[in-house]
Amino acid sequence: MSLAKGILGGRCLAAQFGLPSGKKPPAETGKLPRTDGQTGSGDSGGNSIMFKKLHSGWKRFEEWANEDDSVSKSTTTQTSQTETGPSAPTQTSTKDHTSNHSDPVTEDTPKPEAYCYTNKSTSSSYKYTPLPSTTKSAIRVLTLLPGRADADIECRLIELDLNNPWTEDDGEEGFEALSYVWGDITETTPIQIDGATVQIGRNLRSALLHLRYHEKPRILWVDAACINQEDMDERNRQVMLMGDIYTKAARTLVWLGCPCCLLGALNTDRLTYSQGKWLDHLAGIDPLFEAIEILGNEARKLAEEGREVIPKQGEKDEDGTTYDRIKKLKPKWNIIFLENPWWTRIWTLQEIVLAKEARLCMERHELGWDLLRVAIPYYTALGFGDFSEIYAGSKTNSGVEPFNLVNAIREARQPGSELVTGDVGDELLHYLASSHWRDCKMPQDKIFGLMGLFSEGRDVGIEVDYRLDAEDVYRQATKSLLQQSGNLDALGFCYPYKIPRVTNLPSWIPDWGSVGNLALPLMNDAKGQPRTTHASRGLRSNPRWENNDTTLLLDGHIIDTIAKLGRMQVPPNQDDRNEGSLDHMLNDPVMIAEADSFPDRWEDLDPERPIRHFISAWWKGMRMAVPYVAKAILEIFGNVVEMRETFLQWDELVAAELSEPHEDRRTIFRDTITTATPCPLEPSVFDSRFEGWLQAVYSIRKLKKKRIDRYAPKTYTTLAAVTTFVKMEDDDLPEAFATYTTHTPRRRLGITASKRVCLLPKLTEVGDKVALLRGGRVPMILRPREDGSMQFVGEAYVHGVMDGEAFHEEECIDFRIT
Repeated sequence: MSLAKGILGGRCLAAQFGLPSGKKPPAETGKLPRTDGQTGSGDSGGNSIMFKKLHSGWKRFEEWANEDDSVSKSTTTQTSQTETGPSAPTQTSTKDHTSNHSDPVTEDTPKPEAYCYTNKSTSSSYKYTPLPSTTKSAIRVLTLLPGRADADIECRLIELDLNNPWTEDDGEEGFEALSYVWGDITETTPIQIDGATVQIGRNLRSALLHLRYHEKPRILWVDAACINQEDMDERNRQVMLMGDIYTKAARTLVWLGCPCCLLGALNTDRLTYSQGKWLDHLAGIDPLFEAIEILGNEARKLAEEGREVIPKQGEKDEDGTTYDRIKKLKPKWNIIFLENPWWTRIWTLQEIVLAKEARLCMERHELGWDLLRVAIPYYTALGFGDFSEIYAGSKTNSGVEPFNLVNAIREARQPGSELVTGDVGDELLHYLASSHWRDCKMPQDKIFGLMGLFSEGRDVGIEVDYRLDAEDVYRQATKSLLQQSGNLDALGFCYPYKIPRVTNLPSWIPDWGSVGNLALPLMNDAKGQPRTTHASRGLRSNPRWENNDTTLLLDGHIIDTIAKLGRMQVPPNQDDRNEGSLDHMLNDPVMIAEADSFPDRWEDLDPERPIRHFISAWWKGMRMAVPYVAKAILEIFGNVVEMRETFLQWDELVAAELSEPHEDRRTIFRDTITTATPCPLEPSVFDSRFEGWLQAVYSIRKLKKKRIDRYAPKTYTTLAAVTTFVKMEDDDLPEAFATYTTHTPRRRLGITASKRVCLLPKLTEVGDKVALLRGGRVPMILRPREDGSMQFVGEAYVHGVMDGEAFHEEECIDFRIT
């Protein structure tokens, strides 16, 4: 778990690491002791006395901070609140632009929140009536009956034909489709549908409570209620209709939850979400939505008038500048982005991409998607940052990246675009690549959840059938990709995950359900643009299958053999959680429980000695956190150093193997680690940045010569990291050299028997074959098996053969890949 996700609600360091003191500290030890010893600047004896007095004083401070005493009343009160759950706030701001016509919460109004309420009245379970078999476009919609905040949720289900337009006689402009996260389906709560009981997830209940009108019904399409989840045939048919449902809905309501429900959706059951933190998160919603409205409306105004943004200022009125107003609001974007699970699910992608109009709903606030779309770049243009940082060539903390990807897909799907008119296989791969990190409960849904994105007449060749296991679905999807695209780009997603989602797959079938980081596929260059070169001279592939579609046959020929290998390049962020690391601390139940009970409001402190209570709690928390923080710093430094050491070893390997007169080896090394990605800068400027980056790598060599890494590894790690940071170029530059090395993590450098320099899959072994396969944009690494078939290892960059220089169609033979 990342630091941003670990520190819930943006807690301060003290709140995250602090521990409750659980005592009333005695007053007589409330001051640090004086140190009255006389010292002189050149008197070693005086310095010794000073040191002893300081040490003695520090020990007394530690004893004072760690004294045991009775539990304070304030701490007892807070613990009681924690155990019984968060209580409702006294009031919630409801502004016209964010209100959904619900009443404000007061002391007399129960909190409409799924974790506290269930229907008071229940009855026998609801029995679904089968949908008409005479039409394939029949669906059900949910009529959410009006009610006050504390009333039971009551609904009706009605049938509707998607091919028959919604008329004015129906009394509504149409139905609204709900997009939400199911959350933990093992924890359900009842609602009433047509007088009978239906069990739904708590996050959905929260959505219905907040979206319900007081005076009139609301017509919604909600998958959990409108589809009979027990009827497999109906599920299959309705999933195929979801594209039409979200396309024909009057609008899509994106339910981002309310703060108290998000933890349930994230499955962090061990967390105690205390009243103070719940209120803090809740209080952040109103200023965030207000800031988005200001930014969005002003961005639209400037666009209409054709005026430029004034950085650090914006528009100006009697209340000051826009920049000052937003700065005062302090919008917490992580509330709707980094800490919100809606962005991480596969089903929500097609639901938002297909929406005519989308509204983001959170707690009692609503916001137009298009307003957010113009507000974010305007926020950046004002000078508040771009939500991401460049770390060793990779983006980190890219909070709005999911939002940007959704908008990019919506733009790419414009009528007549290449995406929706070209090969349907390329369209499917585009969606799979854009949603690789999105998760789902059933591995089949990683494919089924994208089927609604294909317009009528574009048959992707995949059958939605939940009776099929994940292996069959992934085989079917990969076969469709290879058949309908005419290329082998899909093979670039074959990656050896440490914990695969689906096991026992043939080597040519990617594990589409895994969401872990993989080596960046080589179908695009390091900047994400389609590769302009083609290793098989632009020819289309000719895939065939044998043995019940488990063996793939491809045409190609072998050009070389792997002779030497460098070590694998580590990713910018460690994949594994290490014991004692910062990530481990942020997931430690003991640490989380102690941090939750930290007195984060003045009322929670001991009224007799509030300052001392706070200092004592903070001090104990820091003592517990220091080992973790120290380990985390070494992890960060060690990761940077390991990356640079790997680049240094690669450079030395190339220098050793290309020692004879040869083309400039530095150029070969540069092109290999950048996969020959074109740079818009002048060649001399790019070369200068490469030399600066290379000098930062070489700086480690001096420390190694002094053997500091052997005798003082921690000191070496710190010095090497600091030296690297000082010497390296400014990584914030858009064309910094490190941003061109994004293909290197999770790969290794290699040398072939013919002295070709390669960037290879991490599991490559000496003796593996370099093959050029018909339809492949890049060379492939194959490993011979004893039965004469080949194991697919992965894609490779091989210097000097990337644009068909070594491909000869007349030499092609059939390779059986299993």
